[in-house]
Amino acid sequence: MSFATKAKLEVLKENIENDCCSIAFLSAIIKCSGELSISSNHQIKVEIFTEIPELFDKIKHIIEQYYGKVCEMSMMENTNISRSSRYKITLPYDITDQLLKDLGIMSIDQDGMLAIENGIADFLIMDDCCKRSYVKGAFVACATSNIVIKNYNNDRGSGYHLEFVFNFDKIAEDFLKLLSNFDITAKITTRKNSPIVYIKEYQLICDTLALVGANKAVLDLQNEAAIRELRNNVNRQNNCLNANLNKTVQASVKQLNAIKNIQDNMGLESLSENLMELALLRLANPEATLEELRQLSTQKLTKSGVNHRFAKIIEISDNITKNKFKITTL
Repeated sequence: MSFATKAKLEVLKENIENDCCSIAFLSAIIKCSGELSISSNHQIKVEIFTEIPELFDKIKHIIEQYYGKVCEMSMMENTNISRSSRYKITLPYDITDQLLKDLGIMSIDQDGMLAIENGIADFLIMDDCCKRSYVKGAFVACATSNIVIKNYNNDRGSGYHLEFVFNFDKIAEDFLKLLSNFDITAKITTRKNSPIVYIKEYQLICDTLALVGANKAVLDLQNEAAIRELRNNVNRQNNCLNANLNKTVQASVKQLNAIKNIQDNMGLESLSENLMELALLRLANPEATLEELRQLSTQKLTKSGVNHRFAKIIEISDNITKNKFKITTL
């Protein structure tokens, strides 16, 4: 089960206390995952499509409580790539006109004709509790996320991304403003002709999950973030160690080449005792660091002193190569 689906199920477990909040929640559900059509007997048909069957219980409760009617749910034939089951919730025909007006989805225009409202009706979100309920409904209906909760033994997880996919530009713009009431800054883009409100910042995603009541999802995400930070710190340390190791290896190879050049052309005995000791130590310990060679040396040297003597050996080797050799001593 995906991270987003678990969060949606958590949201659906919460009770909706106020009548106004139930209306806001249901309006968002229909706006974001519903379809309107005209039946053969010229009645408006409202159908809600979802991959979460638990949503039916919430809608069923609202319809029965406020309209005294019963809605139906059926499983659809599986044709989607993800192979997850899809369900269709059909609302009672005889209440759809009144229901859509109550939900701010349909209104009567100046000519007395029914008109679809593409945005969020102001009366639905007058109070903060209703604003929150509308966000909850939109979250359950059309939120998706690429967040994958891993554990310590898994590979690196995905980035942080939460989005809401809408059908109309107006509702996407209104929803963006709605989130801003809770200091959640989102952005809008378009994909396949659908306006999308998205959030990519980890903390803002946590704030959104907390807003809709998905508190366990918040804890899971915070735990995931901590694991990722730990993993990133370890990777940075390893990268640093690898970089230092590479420098050590490169320096050692350069020193060995210089020593062998001197050995082949002049003999190591041509070096001063101090330089010859370090040359022999390097030949015997090709992978040792400067600090390790310092500890092996009989000379009282600092790490900088060891490095200075190797620089002298390399200089001598370079002079040999240039046929300008001159024996030098410290």
